[in-house]
Amino acid sequence: MVTLKFGGTSMGSAARIFDSARIMRWRAKEDRVSIIVSAVAGVSNMLLASIESCARGEDGANFARQIERVHSDIARELEGLCAAFKADVVLATMQIHLSEYARLLDAVRVVGECPASVYARVMGTGELLSCALVEALLCAQGADVLFVDARSCIFTTGRCDEGDPDYQKTSAALAQYADGACSTRVLLFPGFICNWQGTGAGLLGRNGSDFSAAIIAYALDASRVEFWTDVDGIYTADPRIVRDAILVDEMSYEEAMELSFFGSKVLHPKTLAPLAQKNIEAWSLNSFNQSAKGTRIAALQKPDSQRHAVCGISCLKGTAMVSVSGAGMKGRSGTALRIFAAVSQGGISVLLITQSSSEYTISFCVKQEFAAQVVALLEQEFELEIREKLVNPVEVEQNCAIVSIVGDGMKQVRGVAATFFDALASSDINVLAIAQGSSERSISAVIAGENGDTAVRISHRFFFNTAQTIELFIFGTGAIGGCLIEQIRAQQKELAAQKIDIQVLALARSKKMLLSADGISLDSWKDTLESSAQETSLERVLEFVAQAKPLNPVFVDCTASDALSAHYPRILQAGMHIATPNKRANSMGMDYYKQLRSMANKMRRRFLYETNVGAGLPIIDTLQNLFKSGDKLMSFAGIMSGSLSYIFGRLDEGAAFSQAVREARQKQFTEPDPRDDLSGADVARKALIIAREAGFSLEFEDVRITKALPPDFDDTGSVDAFLENLPRADNYFAERMTRLKQEGKTLRMGATIENGVCSVGMIEVDFRHPLYGVKDGENAFVFTTARYNPIPLCVRGYGAGAQVTAAGVFGDILRTVSWNLEA
Repeated sequence: MVTLKFGGTSMGSAARIFDSARIMRWRAKEDRVSIIVSAVAGVSNMLLASIESCARGEDGANFARQIERVHSDIARELEGLCAAFKADVVLATMQIHLSEYARLLDAVRVVGECPASVYARVMGTGELLSCALVEALLCAQGADVLFVDARSCIFTTGRCDEGDPDYQKTSAALAQYADGACSTRVLLFPGFICNWQGTGAGLLGRNGSDFSAAIIAYALDASRVEFWTDVDGIYTADPRIVRDAILVDEMSYEEAMELSFFGSKVLHPKTLAPLAQKNIEAWSLNSFNQSAKGTRIAALQKPDSQRHAVCGISCLKGTAMVSVSGAGMKGRSGTALRIFAAVSQGGISVLLITQSSSEYTISFCVKQEFAAQVVALLEQEFELEIREKLVNPVEVEQNCAIVSIVGDGMKQVRGVAATFFDALASSDINVLAIAQGSSERSISAVIAGENGDTAVRISHRFFFNTAQTIELFIFGTGAIGGCLIEQIRAQQKELAAQKIDIQVLALARSKKMLLSADGISLDSWKDTLESSAQETSLERVLEFVAQAKPLNPVFVDCTASDALSAHYPRILQAGMHIATPNKRANSMGMDYYKQLRSMANKMRRRFLYETNVGAGLPIIDTLQNLFKSGDKLMSFAGIMSGSLSYIFGRLDEGAAFSQAVREARQKQFTEPDPRDDLSGADVARKALIIAREAGFSLEFEDVRITKALPPDFDDTGSVDAFLENLPRADNYFAERMTRLKQEGKTLRMGATIENGVCSVGMIEVDFRHPLYGVKDGENAFVFTTARYNPIPLCVRGYGAGAQVTAAGVFGDILRTVSWNLEA
């Protein structure tokens, strides 16, 4: 005997029922099978809605017609799939159940309430109707089928809507269908329903159809139970939360019970208990993908070394943590008994318990909807002690989540708890309470409910070495931003192979924006952005991050905007890293400069701006490491503009100044208005940033700036007017270059820092100076430090163009994850 259970999704349509019947017949060729089916997907919710509606005095006729129409449509479609299936005959059979359903709704409407027995009869209608469809289809396909009404053989006590099985009586009733007593190959049972205390009506409660399968398997001594659902099996975490969750090949009964109790979509403990008692294997299989191996749940004998210490991570949301504390609790026996007896009187289940070692506080978790009731019960129980201030007023932490790691192998592996809490700490998740089972099979942490999904994702990464994620929100798609996007597109697959999952969730330019939780395809991002109807909004991005809680969000500012830079503290406070080539933020006021770093440290986020100074050259990181190790800047000289490097290099070669500027502009080395480069303001910002990194507290106004123009040159007017007037500067530069060549020197435009004074302007250097040969768009940085002295530290390389700058930003982005390149 093999027991098969088909859930609502497997009964979701005529096509799904037809496919499920194929599985049933296939399994019946090898073994006798007992089959339990759920209601058609969505029908149970409709039945519950009809009860609530009629209890308010509303007419239930519409619901009755709707239920009939759902099953009628499926029957007609099945007739088209199987010629021997007679829809009219099946629908006539269903009328018995449909008529009773309509009468029960009328009774509920008249009385204005729904008694437990009526509730059980109405809610069980869906399973009886789906059984009628399955039985008729199997018979039409030539199967040997016997329908067995679960209300005649599954007997329960306790609550009518969540009965406790009487296994002895149930086994006796089902004995007539056991191997040797019955030869029928297929036994068909409706799930969920039972016979409660001999009334002929009852329900098995939450996951009732699964429980039905376990009870029947127990009573019929089945060799295994197969639960056919819409997923390939049981995963290490909910795949809707963790995209790269891993399918678990097998797990023990105890592991499955622990995971289920704390919110994982695994079989419920009450379903697994009877199976474990008789050592009946349970399999989670996919009726949509029959080739999938599935997950086996059994008493495992495999050595622990061959399995992960942790087999799964679950999250139970919608909980509240209640705390009873006070000096009067210490050393007083019976306090815990009084607490939990009071809660028990309300029929409320306790999910988790933790107690301080000082006996001062006892905390426990219940479902959120019971929190107020629990507080009332405890305040009543401890009314005298609270009045005498021996016990403090009962405290409640609302909207919590219980995140649990589960695995039989945890007791043999050191450091599991440390890894768990390191994972939570890495995402700045505060732990409110901790509990560990005495079996050392699970560790649970109570956290704020809003952090539940994040905790599962980061814990899964730590335990299963799955891909590290980077979620990008890119503002600015011009020269640098566009190159960056293309570099990311080209590198996504290679990074994925190195377990770096990099996704762009937002793209924005001045007016239009794309925002997608599933990631934006970069294959045709320009066209997609162009056709977007969504307006650019930083507020919308911050709201999205607050709601979706991406694991590693990185805000990338590839604009030159002052306004956007002013919002960096808010972006950091939202939990996002920042990577940017935009120099505005770091060259604003010193107070703001300090505020950014303080906020980044507070939020444990990275503020990355390597490209602020040297495009793709490693300047900022090099300086920070030098100064952290105790070195000190003595002086600095540098050429920090690719456009100015090109222009003054051309002067070396004999070009006129106006010609050199025009060439640089044509090659797009300069800004559209070359005065933005020649003014020295951009170099001044870079020099200011270097000075601040070196520990000098300077404002932009403190930087001495001399333009790369003759002292008396008129640079006002339009760009065209300026360019037309530019040849008037040629003689000045020609005469100066002639004089310098006679002295064995040349002219460069750069910055210096000497004795805390930061200056930008034209520098005369001889052939011994490191800046002498820097031209053709190169950048060069010369640092004389306490350790690099008398020979300075020189960093030199190509510093112009969007490609190298974008590459530098890309490098900053990758610094938000820790990884080692695999061979």
